[in-house]
Amino acid sequence: MTDSLADAIEVLVRRADVLRALSDGHRTKRELVDDVSVSRSTVDRAVRALESHGFVDRNDGVTLTLRGRLALDTYEEFVDTIDAVGDAGDVLEPLSPDATFDTRLLRDATIVRPDPVSPQRPYVSYQRLVEDAEAVRGFAPVVLEENVPMFRDRMLEDRMDADLTLAPNALEELVSEHADAVEASLDTGRLTLRSATETLEYALMLVEQPERTVACALVYADNGIAGAICNDSPDAVRWTEGVYERLRAEARPLHE
Repeated sequence: MTDSLADAIEVLVRRADVLRALSDGHRTKRELVDDVSVSRSTVDRAVRALESHGFVDRNDGVTLTLRGRLALDTYEEFVDTIDAVGDAGDVLEPLSPDATFDTRLLRDATIVRPDPVSPQRPYVSYQRLVEDAEAVRGFAPVVLEENVPMFRDRMLEDRMDADLTLAPNALEELVSEHADAVEASLDTGRLTLRSATETLEYALMLVEQPERTVACALVYADNGIAGAICNDSPDAVRWTEGVYERLRAEARPLHE
């Protein structure tokens, strides 16, 4: 990192409040003093520093430049992302450093954690999403016993499709321990099962409801489920779809 870049970042961090005030339009220095609630001398120093990096123009007041707007947008997104990563830190802790994951799944996500009186809270929140789903697509590294009758009943009622790719051991357990439920679900034509050749450390699901699609990550710890991270933002859904379609394309269909 060059000294000029480091200086620009420092100015951006210290003076972001001034840029935010200018994002609403041209301001006089007097107006900036009121908007940011600082002294006139502080505003003078801030404007000089921002101008030196091309973030603002001075012409009968102060105006945000395109460079300044783009820099502010990038900084705000960075701050939001770091905040989201920090908020999800305890849920992500069981995952390895090189786990396939992306901050797009974290920004604006709903995170549900277990608690001592309700250790299944993350799963229950996911189950409620599935209860309203028209289709579910995704990868699972393990078999959740509670999922089997729920998915079977939804498919037998002709209300939901499921396209699932499972870790090989999980698929073997599902087929051997829940043979009747699997057979009944397959007979509806609404269930597709595949054995993954590439796996994830957590379950990654796309729950398609009538008016939205929700991307969900279910993270497991040694003592149960660490948490559920669910997000219906377009960025989160697109990233999840890309990951799942890659896993699905490389997986082997059941009975192949």
